[in-house]
Amino acid sequence: MKTGLFTRAAAVVLVAGALGVATAGTGSAAPAELSLTYSCQFSVAGTHDVPSVISSPNMPDSAAVGVPTEPASASVTSTVSDSVRNTLWWIGGRSVDGTLTTTIAVDNAGSVQTRTSTLTIPNTPVPSSGTFQVVATGTFPALTLPNAGTTSINLGNADLALTPRQANGDPTWIGVVHVPCTVKAGQPTKFHEFQVA
Repeated sequence: MKTGLFTRAAAVVLVAGALGVATAGTGSAAPAELSLTYSCQFSVAGTHDVPSVISSPNMPDSAAVGVPTEPASASVTSTVSDSVRNTLWWIGGRSVDGTLTTTIAVDNAGSVQTRTSTLTIPNTPVPSSGTFQVVATGTFPALTLPNAGTTSINLGNADLALTPRQANGDPTWIGVVHVPCTVKAGQPTKFHEFQVA
């Protein structure tokens, strides 16, 4: 019951998946950015939309068949609504931290790999009023691509593990909140595209 009542607090971050991305072992890097809204399913509080911006400064321009890519940095910036902030404040949450695990579909010339990436949510203060932003950061592991041709990185759903904390740094009585979040239908999910030769 307590998780159902307060899991809406977990909407402070998403991921949505953001979502680590891969940088080619060969060729130069390019920035990429995509805005997505995630729909988070809460057992009692209902559905909450979380707008997020996923970005990376070093996506691949190209890659070679069979040559592992280098890990790349990724970040997800999510805007927390005032209603979610109010719930956090009410349960005693004066800061939040946790992890965001996302799924990514890598379409390598028709051959699809599904990967996961876990991003870290550093301890972030929760203000006493208004909206605020939370940033999750991390990396995506190397990819070994078997086919030559166009390759796209597409962002998918996310699972959030969030810990609201009291002013002294201890977790609130709610503990760790787990919430599944999905990319809302009708949005483009292609984050980046490049050639493999």
